[in-house]
Formats: sequence, structure tokens, C-alpha cells
Amino acid sequence: MTATVTPAAPETTPGAMRNRLLRLARVLTARPKTVLIAWAVLIAVCFPFASQLNDVLTKQGASKVVPGTSSARADQLVERSFPDRSQRESIVAIGAPDVRGAQLRALLAGLDGRIAEKVRTGEVRQSSSAYTLYRDSTTAYLRQLRTQVDQQLAAARADTSPEARRQAVDALVSVGQVPAALVGPARQAVTADDSALPGLAAGFAATADWHAFPVPVPADAVDRLLAKDGTAALVSVSFAKQAGHDPDVDWLRAAVADALRTAGAGPDVNAHVTGELALIKDTYKKAEDDNALMETVAYAIIFVVLLLFFRAVVPAVLTVAAIGLATTVSQAALFALGHQVTLTQFTITIMNFVMLGAGVDYSMLLSSRYRQERLAGRPPKEAAVHATAHAGESMLLAAAAVVLAFGATLLSPVDWIPPLGYGGLIGIPIVLLAALTLTPALLTLLGDRFFALGLRPLSDLEHGSALGRHLARAADLARRRKVAIVLVFAAVTVPFAVVTAQHRSTADPVALSPATDSRTGFELVARTWGDATVLPTLVVARPAPGVVDPAEHRLTDTGRTAVTALTDRLAAVPGVARVSAVTRPFGTPLAADQVDALGAELRRDYLADDGALRIVVELADPPYSGAAARAVDRVQDVTAAAKDVGTLEVGGATQVDRQYGNALDSSFWQMIGLVSVGVFVMLVIALRSLLIPVRLILTIMMSNVWAIGITVLIFHFWLDKAIIDDLPIFLTVLMMGLGMDYEIFLVTRVRDLVRGGADQESATIGAVVDTGRVINAAGLVMAGSLGTMALSSTVMLQEYGAGLGLAVLLDATLIRMLFVPATLLLFRRFNWWLPTLRRARAEVSPR
Repeated sequence: MTATVTPAAPETTPGAMRNRLLRLARVLTARPKTVLIAWAVLIAVCFPFASQLNDVLTKQGASKVVPGTSSARADQLVERSFPDRSQRESIVAIGAPDVRGAQLRALLAGLDGRIAEKVRTGEVRQSSSAYTLYRDSTTAYLRQLRTQVDQQLAAARADTSPEARRQAVDALVSVGQVPAALVGPARQAVTADDSALPGLAAGFAATADWHAFPVPVPADAVDRLLAKDGTAALVSVSFAKQAGHDPDVDWLRAAVADALRTAGAGPDVNAHVTGELALIKDTYKKAEDDNALMETVAYAIIFVVLLLFFRAVVPAVLTVAAIGLATTVSQAALFALGHQVTLTQFTITIMNFVMLGAGVDYSMLLSSRYRQERLAGRPPKEAAVHATAHAGESMLLAAAAVVLAFGATLLSPVDWIPPLGYGGLIGIPIVLLAALTLTPALLTLLGDRFFALGLRPLSDLEHGSALGRHLARAADLARRRKVAIVLVFAAVTVPFAVVTAQHRSTADPVALSPATDSRTGFELVARTWGDATVLPTLVVARPAPGVVDPAEHRLTDTGRTAVTALTDRLAAVPGVARVSAVTRPFGTPLAADQVDALGAELRRDYLADDGALRIVVELADPPYSGAAARAVDRVQDVTAAAKDVGTLEVGGATQVDRQYGNALDSSFWQMIGLVSVGVFVMLVIALRSLLIPVRLILTIMMSNVWAIGITVLIFHFWLDKAIIDDLPIFLTVLMMGLGMDYEIFLVTRVRDLVRGGADQESATIGAVVDTGRVINAAGLVMAGSLGTMALSSTVMLQEYGAGLGLAVLLDATLIRMLFVPATLLLFRRFNWWLPTLRRARAEVSPR
């Protein structure tokens, strides 16, 4: 021994939990090699499955469409009746000096040919671009010309040989009825099979000058695909259900890159794949790519803190190694779970960092308790048993709180939240099991050599170090200024609460996405055509009887009148820039004969073969703005009154965001209520107190308010970045679990000292010194591991990391070392007040 310490307080009769932990510890320390072999076998079995975890992750992410809402019903109807315009639609945005030039025509034609291969395999439903528009218009023109020649020859009873047909075309050219530029394709068309016409039209569309195209092409349709200034073009690609849940956006990017090379496009031509599918997928890919950096930095921070905490190399290495092995087992368990539920890359990210932080917390607490038991004179094996029993109780309570918090996320109606919960539900029990079994086994086998390669690691670091003296001064300050400390903390909370309550947040996938190909493409589209091109508001309908003629796949006269009236009212709504429907496919009303003359593909954009109607409402304001939300409210008022059209559902980006926000708020309070009640009941039973669980929940809320307020100040006011709308729920739910560790470590030590005969004041000050070093180090580890998410290129993870890191750091230092001792000393005997359990109260009641 290198230091002499005061003997530990006398043991009191252990509770039921500690008795079980004592029995477990004796079993583990009796067979430490068996424990290590069992873990080695488990890891060997799990490793192959853990390495396949990425195979069961969705790359598209979890949907923000809330089941049971109008946006969900609209989404389902679009998916069923308008699959080409569902969330499975991706957009290729192309920028160039002249998108009507020969180089871009070759690019679009080449890309269409590559996409056609996927159409044949069934992975892509269809693709549309300016090239396909010019090609299809040419095909229709050639078909009409051939019909005209056939009719002329039949009327004149003339020769119908191929030569006669070609001469008929020459005659039409000579009188100006056929453009001279079309002579070659026209002469071939009148002698070819109908199936050959698209090929002839394709060759002509790729080579003819689009600046003066000889075939009539609807100008409004061209404007939807080519910018009026000729510097941007769009290609729409609709993936089929056969492509699976995660359509291969990477294949589309490769096809675009190949088409660019083949067309000889120069550096002034750029092409990007965008759309909601690509935006989400790119964000998840970025998060996955960032994981290696974040985990490396997290492990470095943890290792440095462990070295400083243990003042020895071996325990630091063994702790990190044990957590790494436990992570392998957790990843294998997630792989099995991933076949049943939706998991995302963020599931892995959250699980890894929570396991790192919690696992180190548990290991440090147990190892620190072992050192204290050794300093109190117990032999190594007995010290390991008692350390496991005493620290294990706190570890179990802390882990149960975290599991409860993550479990509450499974009740959320918002699809993205449960995948985060699965990570904690799987990871925390496994890392707890590793801490409760591997660490005692290693302590038994190695004894004091567990602390090898160190600088007096078995000395009394709690009381003899500079940090111990600082903690004693902090505890004494809390004793002398307890009322002032409580009032100051309450006063500081007020401005942060105001900032938290009034900050503007968003779910905008563009504002929250990192710098990716899809974001660049979206910005190009938004500059040229507006945000609504990618993120429109939709009104979809199951038409009322008599609105659609099912045999002719067109509106009836009654239906045309009703739809026209509805779209006119929608177009007049303040905040609506343009409305497109089957009666006005280009934003302006068409006459009845013009509607009937619409091409089949264009008609199907707004009137499905099953009779469903789709109306596109383009808003004047950005889709995630408050003004857009108010415009959608007015749109809903209009659709609610249009009973003659049918059952109308309003969906699209703005509506999804509004209903997602409502569900988020509702589920936030439900989850907080559930976790608070669960934690309260658990701690009342474990600590025999009513006040301490209430105070614990309130202090965690306080640290969250501070952390969210500081995060908003940093990201919104300083960095001018959007604040993700689910930051409060994410932070609060996780901290309701993770923040329990430090309170439980501290309060259970106070309780043990009180049970050992100390008064409330000396027990509180002694507990701050005894546990403060562990709590501060654990807070640094947890804040460091979670805070490394701020290194991500994804704004969401940046804010999660900053918020969680700040919350944990504040909770483990200022709040647990000053505010909590001050309240413990302020309430004294009321800390342990439990009127219905007098025996338990008497057992821990301070003198």
C-alpha cells in the first residue's frame, strides 16, 4: 500500500440487490478464467454477424411521414396511383452554358439509353427529360406523317411501294408541309414498321438543333425541363418497387458520370443527382463516412482521460478493449434485430458512443471502488467481490434508467425515433454485462497488477490529489452558500429557457444536410425552378362518382367543371404561386379539347389510370417556412369544401413537416412523462426517497435547458445554421437516462455513509469527495465520446454532439458538484422522506 486512509464505514446489512450482486461476484471471482473464455467464445461467434451489420441498415433513412395523418394517406395514394411521382423519384440536375447545344443533347440521349437498361430490368419505371420530350414529339409527328401519306395514297389509289411513299414525302416537303430538316427521318418513317419510329425519332432528337426544332413541342412542357435562360436541365428518374427499399442512387450517379465522359462534356458542365431520396441517402452516407474520424477521436479522448484517472496504462487499455469487444457483441445483436425492424446508420452511431460513455463510466466506478477496498485493507479477491457488489448496485440503477429512456422511444409515432432507441436498448445491457463480469474477472486474475505501468495508482487519489482538495472546497462552498447557489442556478436557467422556447427549428433536409452532390443539385434546381420542384405540396383525391370516366381515363364534363373550380380556388390562395392539374398541367387553365388532347404520359402525371387525381400546389415561400405552413392551412380549408371532387388529402413536404412537428411535440411529452414516472418509481424503491428522484429529474431538465440554450446560441446566432427540430426530444430522452449515472453514483454514496452512521452534512461532503473524481472523469469521457459527433459534417450530428456534450459536462461538474450538494444540505432529513415506508426511512434518516 502506498497511502494510509481512514477505514471504511462499517457495513450495514445489505439489501436484496446487493446480496444478489455479492453472490454473483463470488461466482465470477471463483471462476475468472471461465468468464474470459465465455466472452472469447461469444465474441468469436458474434464477429461474423457484426461485420455484416451494414447489410441490414436502410440507406434511405426512416420516414418522417406520421402514420394516420393526411400526409400519410396522401403519400400512400401517390405511391399506389402515381409511383413515378412518389418519394422514389430522383432528379438529375444539369448545369451548362447551353443545355440545348449538341454536347448536352448527346449527354441526355446517352443518359436516357443507360436508364432504359434499368427500365427493361424493371428497376426503373420511367425517365423523362427534354430529350425524351423532343423524341416523343418527333415520334408522334412521324407517326402522324405516315398516316397522312397512307391516306393520300389510298385516296388517289396510287402505288404504295416504298419509293412511292418516299416521293409522297418529297412532295409534302416541296410545298412546305414537312420541314426540310426532317426529310431523311420522314422518308425512312413512311417505309418503316411502327416499332422503328421511336429509334428514328431518337436519332433526330439527339442531332437536330433544339434552338429551332422543326417539330412542334409544348413550350410549357419544355420550360419544366429546360431553364428559360438555357443554363440548366432536369432529368426525372422514377425507381420501381422492384428496386427495393433503398433504390440504387449510386448507380444513377455512375450512369450520369459515364454519360458525361461519353458526350465529351467539358469542365463547365456539371450534373448532380438530387431529390428527397438522394438527400437523405447522402446525409446517411456522410454520417457513415464520418464515423471513423469520430470514433478515433472519441477513443483518443477516452484513453487520455482513463490514463489521467487511473494514472496507469494497463487499466486504460483493458477498459477500452472490453468496451470494444462488447460493441462487437452489440453489433451482432443489432444485425439479428435488423431483419425485423428498420435500423439506420444513426442507430449505430448513437449506440457506439453511448456504449463508449456508459461503459467507461461503469468500469471506472467499479475499478475505483476496488482501489478503495484495497486501500481499506481487503485482499484482492475480496476487494473485487465487494467492489462489484457496491458499484454494481449503482451501475444497475444507472443502466436501468438508460434502458427505460431508450425504451420510451419505441412508443413514438415518428419513424426515425425508434431506430435510435434500438441502439441504446441493445448496447447498454451488453456493456453493463461486460463491466459486471469482465472487470471482476480481470481484477481477480490480475489483482493489483490490473493497475500496472502507472504512477502510484493505488494511492488515495480521491482525498490526496489536487482534484480531491478542489472537490472538498466545492462541497464546503455548497454547505456554506446553499441557498445562494440554488437561487443562482435557478436565475441562470431563466434566460436559457427563454432561448430554448423561442428558437426556430426545422426538419428541412436541405438546410440540415452536409455539402453533398444532392444538396448542390437541389440548390441548382431551387435557383432555377424554385424549391417546390423538388419539395411541392400535393393534393391527391379519390374522385367522387361521376368525376372520372373509367373507360376513357378522362374527366367527365361534371368532373372537369369541379376540378377546374377547385384548382382556380387553390391558385387564388395567398401564398400559392402556381397550381398544376389535369385541367392545367402547365399552371394555366386549358380548354376542354386541349385537356382531351393531352398525351397519355402527361395526363398520367395528374389523372391516374385508376381514376386518382393529383394536384401540385407550388408555394411562394420555402417549404419549411412559417409562411408556407400558413399557406397549407389555407389550402386545407379550400380542399375541405371541395366535396364534389372527392376525398381530398393534402400531403407533400410542408404538410409532412407540420404533422411531423405535431407528432414530435406530442410524443416528446409522452416519452418524457413515461421516462420520468418510470425513473421516479425505480429510484423511490431503490433509494427510499420521494424528494431525491424529483430533484434528480428537475436537475436533468435544467442541464438540458442550459445545453439546448448554448447550442442554439452557437449554431443559430453564431454559425447561422438551422436548428434541427428534434434536438430537444433527443437530448432530453438520452439525458434522462445518461444523466442518472452521476446522481446515482453520488446519492447512493451519501446513503451508504448515512447508513454507516454519518450525519447528513458530513455524508454529503464526504460523498462529493469520494465520488467526485469518478463523476468528473466519467463526465469528461461521456461528454468527449458524445461530443465528438460535433466533428461530423452532418448538421444534425453536430448539434446532437454539441448538445449532449454540453449537457453531460454541465451535469457532471457544476450541477452534481455544487447544485446537488446544496439541495441535499438544504433539505437535510427531507431528502429521505418516504411516509409509507417508515422502516426504510428510519434506516437512512440522518441524525
